[in-house]
Amino acid sequence: MANALVKSTNTTQPAPLKAVEGRHVPKGLAEIKALMGSERHTPEYIYSKVLSENERTIVCFAAGLKRHDLEKGFANFSAETRLKIHKAILQLQELVKAFTDANAMAPAKFLQNAPREDASTDYSHLTVHSHLTVHSH
Repeated sequence: MANALVKSTNTTQPAPLKAVEGRHVPKGLAEIKALMGSERHTPEYIYSKVLSENERTIVCFAAGLKRHDLEKGFANFSAETRLKIHKAILQLQELVKAFTDANAMAPAKFLQNAPREDASTDYSHLTVHSHLTVHSH
């Protein structure tokens, strides 16, 4: 009986192979992939086009870079320098998270118990100003 089983498996033909073309990607998914691969989603674009000069200075300082590094531009950074910038951004994110998680980000919390003469920092950038001009007669 064992021989009969072996004989029957030897006589069966393997299924014919079909040529497989590329997988069909739905249009919406293709559009999402195109967006994610666009220039706007690169560290170089964010560093060069989105961050202000002040923000780039903060990132470079946190990365331990020198002023002349700031003037080079991201495209000219070595792999080592780019990784330092990556690490600095992650560290800055963790700092913000620590203050936010402790509910300690409000400017009033930073001013709490500060000596009066040191409390003259301008926080006007944190308030909404009207663009209307008031004229007096």
